[in-house]
Amino acid sequence: MNLKKKSLALILALATVLVFALSGCGGGGGSSTDTPAAPADNGSATAEAPPAASGELVETGSQSDATKDALIVRGVRSSTGTNAIFEQTAFGPQYKMWIDELNADGGLYVKSLDRKVPLDLKVYDDGSDLAKTTQLFEQICVDEKPDILLPPVSTEALFACTPIAQKYGYYMIAGEGGAKELEQYLDQNPNIFSVLGYSETQVPAFVKFAEEVGITSVYCAYIDALHGTEYWGATKPALEEIGIEIKGEQSVPLTGGFDGDAIINAAKQSGADAFLVYTYPDQGIPIALSAIKLGYNPDLYLMGPGGSYDFIGGALFGALGNAGMEGVFGWGGWNEKSSDRAKEYSEHFRNYWIEKGDFWLNADGSPNPDGTVFQDWWGHASYYSVCEIYQQAIENAGSLTDDGQLDQELLVQYTKENEFDTVLNEHLRFTNNILTDEMYLGNIGQWQNGIFEVMDVDDRRTADPIYPKPAWPSN
Repeated sequence: MNLKKKSLALILALATVLVFALSGCGGGGGSSTDTPAAPADNGSATAEAPPAASGELVETGSQSDATKDALIVRGVRSSTGTNAIFEQTAFGPQYKMWIDELNADGGLYVKSLDRKVPLDLKVYDDGSDLAKTTQLFEQICVDEKPDILLPPVSTEALFACTPIAQKYGYYMIAGEGGAKELEQYLDQNPNIFSVLGYSETQVPAFVKFAEEVGITSVYCAYIDALHGTEYWGATKPALEEIGIEIKGEQSVPLTGGFDGDAIINAAKQSGADAFLVYTYPDQGIPIALSAIKLGYNPDLYLMGPGGSYDFIGGALFGALGNAGMEGVFGWGGWNEKSSDRAKEYSEHFRNYWIEKGDFWLNADGSPNPDGTVFQDWWGHASYYSVCEIYQQAIENAGSLTDDGQLDQELLVQYTKENEFDTVLNEHLRFTNNILTDEMYLGNIGQWQNGIFEVMDVDDRRTADPIYPKPAWPSN
C-alpha cells in the first residue's frame, strides 16, 4: 500500500468516534484479546479513608516492608476494528512508551513503599464494539483489581465506562475523549479526570481570531452528530454576537453518501470569507478534495478532526509533508516551539518510534510503508500528560490498601488538590476535573511550512497568521 492510500485509510478510520481529532511495551506483558472471567458481584469496591494529616497524604516508606511485586495496569481498548487508529497513533503510543521506559528503569516509584515497582501491563481488545468494551471494562475492575486503570478509546466509550470506574471506586484519567456534555458527567463521577481540549476553549479561540483578522462572513458544513452540533452550536451565536454574518450552513450525514462538490459549490456561491468544516475525516477529506478540484479558496479554511495530524497532507495530495496544507486551520495547537518541554517530548516520541520501526517516517525522513504512528498537534501533548499525571500522583500519594492495591481514593484526592509538571503545562491543575483554557498550549492552529503553528490570539501564538489562505496547489 502506498503512503497516500495508507494515510487515507488511517484518517478515515477516525470518523467513527463521536468527538475530536484525533507508547511495544516492556516489562509486564503486552496487549491481549483474552476475556477475563465475569464479575463475581456488582458491589462497589471500597478504599481506606485518607490518613488524617496536614500536608503530605502519604508518609515515605510507611509500608516499606509490604510485598508488592508489580503494579497491575489494565485497560480495554481497540486493537482491531474501526477504532484501532487510537491504539496505533493516539493514546496507544503514549502509554506504551511510558511503561516501556519506566520498566527499563526498574519500574514506577511508589511513595509508601519507597521503592520502584515494575508495571504489569495487559490491554484487552474490544474489537471496537462498545458493548464488549463495557463488559470487559467491568470485568477487569472486579476480577483483576488494577492499580492503574487505563481509559478506553473515544468519547463514546468514555461516557460508557466512566460510571463503571466510579462504581468500583477507580481513579481514571481520560485520554481520547472530550465534549461539553462531559463536564456535568464528571460532576457525577468525581474519580474521573479529562485533559483533552474541545469546544469550550477552542471555539472562543477561533472567534477571537476571526475578529482579529477581520472575517465578516462564514459558511459551515457540520456533521449531524455530537461533534458537529456541539461545535457549530457554540460557534454560530458567538460569531453573530460580534457581527459576523452566517452566509449558510449545511448538515452532513454521519453515515451514507453526500455530494462534496455540491457542498463546495454552495459555499463558493455564498461568497463567505471563511469556510468551516465541522466534520470527521470521513467527510472532511472528500469535501477538501472537492475544494481542491473546484479551486475553492476562501480566505480561511478550517478542517475539523484530522486536520492537525502529520498525515493530512499525504491523504489529500499524496506527498510527504504538508506543503499543500499551507494556510489551512485545524483544532488544537502545539508544536516544538510551544515550550522547551514540548520540543523535548516531541523529539523523544518521534525518535523512540522511529527506533521501534513503527513511525511513518524513517530516521532519514524517507517514508516507512509499515509505519502506523504519526504525530498529532491537537491531542498528543494531552495524551502524554495523562501518563505524567498518573506517575506523579503515585510518586507523591501512592499507598497500598489492606488488600495490596494502590489506594485509589488517595490518588483522586491528590489529583484534585495538587498541580502537575507535564508536557501540556508545567503547572497543570484541574478545575472540576477538567482543564481550563490557560492549561493548554493552544486551541487553534494553522499549517505553515509543514508546521502546525499555534494561532491563539495571545502569548501562546508561535507564528504570524497567514490570511488570506493561499490557493491550493495543483496536483
